[in-house]
Amino acid sequence: MLELVVGLVAGLLFVIGIAIMTGPELARTLGLRRPAVPRRRPSAPTGELHPTTASALATSARLMLMLRERGMERHVTALRLARRRLQVEEARGIQDMRQILRHLRTIRFEDESDQRIFLGLVGKLRRELDDRAQQLEILPGPKPID
Repeated sequence: MLELVVGLVAGLLFVIGIAIMTGPELARTLGLRRPAVPRRRPSAPTGELHPTTASALATSARLMLMLRERGMERHVTALRLARRRLQVEEARGIQDMRQILRHLRTIRFEDESDQRIFLGLVGKLRRELDDRAQQLEILPGPKPID
C-alpha cells in the first residue's frame, strides 16, 4: 500500500514538473487562460480634416515613400508619428512636423533629380504647415501695413 502511495505521489510530481516546464503554452492549449483584451489605440477624429491639413498629410506620405525607398526608416518613423499627431492634435502636430522638416533639409541624395523632387516636397510641406499654422493663429503671419 505504501508503495502505491509513493508511486502515485512520484507520478503526480512528474506530471506537475512537465506542466511547469511547458508553462503558458499548456494553459493556452487547454484554454485555461482568459482571452486577451485588445488595447485601444487613439483614433483619428471623426470629423473631416481641413483641406490644408489633408494636403500636408498627402505631401508627407510622398516624402515617407521616398525615404523608405532609401532605407531611412528612422526618418519615416518620425514622419509617421508626426502625421498621427497632426491628425489627432493639429497644433502640436504642426510643431512636430516643422521640427522634423528642419532635419529633413539636411538629407542629400546621390541622384540630382531625386534631390530636387525631395526638396520640392519638403518646401511644399513647409508652406502648407505654415499656412495652416497662420490659420490657427499659432504662427505669426506678416504684419499688416498701416
